Amino acid sequence: MKITILIISLIISISSVAFSQSVLNYQSGTGLEVQTGASVCADNVIMNGTFTGGGTLCGLFSTLNLTAFMEGFYNSASNIMISDTVRVFLRNATFPYAIIDSTKSTLNSSGAGAFTFSYPVNGVNYFIVIKHRNSIETWSKTAQAFTGGSLTYNFSSSNTQAFGNNMKQIDASPVRFGIYSGDINQDGTIDATDVSNADNDAFSSVGGYVNTDVTGDNFVDAADVSIVDNNAFNSVSVISP
Repeated sequence: MKITILIISLIISISSVAFSQSVLNYQSGTGLEVQTGASVCADNVIMNGTFTGGGTLCGLFSTLNLTAFMEGFYNSASNIMISDTVRVFLRNATFPYAIIDSTKSTLNSSGAGAFTFSYPVNGVNYFIVIKHRNSIETWSKTAQAFTGGSLTYNFSSSNTQAFGNNMKQIDASPVRFGIYSGDINQDGTIDATDVSNADNDAFSSVGGYVNTDVTGDNFVDAADVSIVDNNAFNSVSVISP
């Protein structure tokens, strides 16, 4: 028997609702309708019933503990990476893979970062997508689910952690894989345009926090051009479902 929780629908038709320090457990046979523009959020949302409407059902403060390295920023001699910010998107597991949330945080020298989201639902699968200012957008191999508001994913352990195996080995000891560097204009492909941008800035000895600095040392030189040129030669581009 389907039970529709009308009182909740009535409240959220007026404004969004957030339940602090709480668990919302919608069991099989129950129904929840959230109208467009409204949201129902709690610390932990368990949805086994029916969810309808154009609004949002979300758990508060879900944390993704992520490990990933950017090829150009990583030093295989010291086994550490120059820290930088990345944005992580959570996308639905089915076409058209709509973005349900995104956040920005820092990956430290060990490639680790904590990313806090507001809208993922526990037990629902999402693709993890990493975007960095001069690297190739990279998707997780499969869609992943949060449990109790927490999810851990390590891109670096194998190239098979990325969709389409779209990563490069950047260290042999320890074995680590990194996201391809060199998509300077962020069009999803490393090509002659990116090479030209890096080459021009290297010729002009450009410094600072610029996209053409793919090694993260705040200076554009031959090392940056070499990485971009190699990946352009291999026609590196985004691989997604």
